[in-house]
Amino acid sequence: MPAYKSRFCPSPTGLLHLGNLRTALLNVLLAIKSRGTFILRIEDTDAERSKTEFSEAVCDDLEWMGLDWQEGPRIGGSQDPYYQSERNSIYEAFYEKLLEQGLIYPCFTSDEELKIIRRNQMAAGKPPRYTGVWANASKEDVKKELEKGAQPVYRFRLPKDKTITFKDLVKGEQSFHTGDLDDFIVRKKDLSPTFMFANAIDDSLMGVNVVLRGEDHLSNTPRQIALLEALNLEIPEFIHVALFTGDDGAPLSKRNGSLSVKELREIGYFPQAVINYLSRVGHTIPDNELRDLEGLSSVFNVDNISTSPSRIDHDQLAFWQKNVVESKSTEELSSWLESHLKNLPKDIEKDIFVELIKDNIVFPVEAVEYLDGLFINPLGSIKEVKDLIKQSGSDFFKISEKIVKDNWGDWSKIMKLIGEETGTKGKGLFMPIRASITGQFSGPELDQVTEVLGQERVLKRLKEAAAL
Repeated sequence: MPAYKSRFCPSPTGLLHLGNLRTALLNVLLAIKSRGTFILRIEDTDAERSKTEFSEAVCDDLEWMGLDWQEGPRIGGSQDPYYQSERNSIYEAFYEKLLEQGLIYPCFTSDEELKIIRRNQMAAGKPPRYTGVWANASKEDVKKELEKGAQPVYRFRLPKDKTITFKDLVKGEQSFHTGDLDDFIVRKKDLSPTFMFANAIDDSLMGVNVVLRGEDHLSNTPRQIALLEALNLEIPEFIHVALFTGDDGAPLSKRNGSLSVKELREIGYFPQAVINYLSRVGHTIPDNELRDLEGLSSVFNVDNISTSPSRIDHDQLAFWQKNVVESKSTEELSSWLESHLKNLPKDIEKDIFVELIKDNIVFPVEAVEYLDGLFINPLGSIKEVKDLIKQSGSDFFKISEKIVKDNWGDWSKIMKLIGEETGTKGKGLFMPIRASITGQFSGPELDQVTEVLGQERVLKRLKEAAAL
């Protein structure tokens, strides 16, 4: 395998989501696997929609995920700047070269005219595409439009009757006939470059030798190859990965189940959980071993990338989160939960509480729920808990309170005596006791809970239960 120089080039028009993050991760794994380089480039040529806060958020999110780049924003590199909005002078030189060769031309077709053309083509059962109406316009026709104040876009003149072939490292050999492609826009009316143009130019100038991206870009590739060939620029290898979709089968987005990295962080996901899940989306790893980034790169294999779409699986994401939580020490989990345990009573040591609950939580919200159930919420605040306690009867808890008081320190004996005195066993014994002491129906073993709570709190809870 050659030393690959891969890249991730998001448009800063919103927050980074799981679909984008998966693309970034696969590019990082490929770079690490080949002992190559990973570039981050911000494609912010859409001045109206691009926002600085989103550019900064992308960098913050990737840093939090541990997906470090070797060239790009905040660290620079040999091809600085890495914001496309700052590279216009570079693009201008290539526009001039294409103009001199007659390979781009001004097009004055309006958006409304294009809509009509495409509507008519579709009605005739033909694929919608630009017809090349301005491809052979005279200088006089162009001059007339300019004198009217019309502002053209510039289109790249695709070679006629040619087959463009390239090898996709996942999909195999791909062929496109230029007769099935239209002359694409390289320069917009506001003089900014299109994605198709700037993306290809920058990949070549920055030495990117592999482009790993979603298969929705597959039809863009022959166009960009034709452009790079016309400019005598290096052409990278290509990997087009199958789409990552929501439950509805549509490309993954916030509307159908995706989460932003910001939301993942707020929920309490560990980055390691996210990368272990995403590295297996559309890519086969034959085991469930929890790995770090270096470990994942060692089992990453382009040959194991699927050609079929993959649907988001929140259960699998939670599965990896649980695995990470289980791998952490009590001290590490205490740090993770630091901001969520502010209501923990001062006489309860944080590490002791975390040690108690760590086998029963996956996210911080569960730690908060357990804390609130033990120390904050009134016993009758959850209807189902209150109903069970009332169903068990006041005498049950009065008897329990006395037995606990007389036999504190031996929880096994306490439960045996409560069962004998109340004539209960199994769930009829354990569930009411758990509900009254913890305010919940599940959680750590009761002997461990009562040891942390102490006799005074346990007796108080049983007294509250008897009074409900």
